[in-house]
Amino acid sequence: MGFPVKKYDRLHSLIARWGVFPEDVYYAIENGALCTCVWLPLRYLERGIIRNRKFIYEQHEHKEGFVGVRPQDFHRICSCGCLKLRIFRSITQEGHILRMADEPPQPSISVRLSDLVILQKDRQQFEETYDIKADNVLDFVKQPAAPEFSASRDYRHITYEGKDYQLGDVQAQIIEQLYDAVLTDNPWVHGKTLIHVAGSRAVRLRDLFKNKAKWRDLIISDARGRYRLNVKPDEKKKAASVG
Repeated sequence: MGFPVKKYDRLHSLIARWGVFPEDVYYAIENGALCTCVWLPLRYLERGIIRNRKFIYEQHEHKEGFVGVRPQDFHRICSCGCLKLRIFRSITQEGHILRMADEPPQPSISVRLSDLVILQKDRQQFEETYDIKADNVLDFVKQPAAPEFSASRDYRHITYEGKDYQLGDVQAQIIEQLYDAVLTDNPWVHGKTLIHVAGSRAVRLRDLFKNKAKWRDLIISDARGRYRLNVKPDEKKKAASVG
């Protein structure tokens, strides 16, 4: 039995689908290239447009369902973790704004990053516009085996998917940390931890591996700031690590 077709996706599932870092998706949203929505409980709203930075009222209505989150509000949600919202984009009329009415008084809604979704039509339009292919769509029938991986003792030389790579000191230390984690029951390591232990001043993990073509296949993200190697651990080493 197949799964029902989804009408929307959460951010973390799209990040996994496209095989990109969260920052790439967040940048697209903050700059208006990709639209996010949130579920609005029943509220009385005022519909209108913004003209010369002023709200021009058009009509009064009540609504329950998805409404669009403005790019500037998404930026604040990313910065603060949670934001109380009273103003939204209309997803049915281009350029229209929905704001909660003062009469009768309407409570704001608290919106977190995990509350946001991307409607299917917006995802499809974004993928078509930027020619994005789904790199990481889950196959519920059969998951492919993890690619082959081997590394030298100092992790300066690795082989991945049949290709050889030479790594710098910081890159090698990060790969070593991630492989050590693979040998445990918790293979995920926070990006800031990886960078700190490696002694780097970089802000993002992607900056340290941008010269390696296959690094996004080798290092995968959980969309919450943590990373793991996309490899199958050596069972002998794993047994030794817990013995």
